[in-house]
Amino acid sequence: MAKDKARYFTFLLYPESIPEDWEMKLESIGVPIAISPLHDKDLSDVAGQEYKKAHYHVIYVAKNPVTADSVRYKIKKTLGEQSVSMVQIVVQSMENIYLYLTHESKDAIAKNKVKYSKQDIKHLNKFKIKTIC
Repeated sequence: MAKDKARYFTFLLYPESIPEDWEMKLESIGVPIAISPLHDKDLSDVAGQEYKKAHYHVIYVAKNPVTADSVRYKIKKTLGEQSVSMVQIVVQSMENIYLYLTHESKDAIAKNKVKYSKQDIKHLNKFKIKTIC
């Protein structure tokens, strides 16, 4: 059975699982990438835990349609084996996923999630949301 291919992916990175020079290493992959501000104020659903584990949301734009496994392999090869576990194909609109980087998407607003600053989104390799949407 063939695996689905796409150009747009999203995944999480946890600060304790990535090297110090992780941004430079991601940039070396050569594809457009957008990185959220550090999400360190997200409230947890787990009893006894006030906040979720700090993390970054990442949008990855492949040059050609590839599988999520291919993207996962590339990230692990670049940032280390423990850097990423789940890579997902973007099935919603890219605009909505981009807005989620700062919790400004409709679903994040409806869930009353903490908003993060747009100025803290990092764009690598000429990522431009206007060209994607």
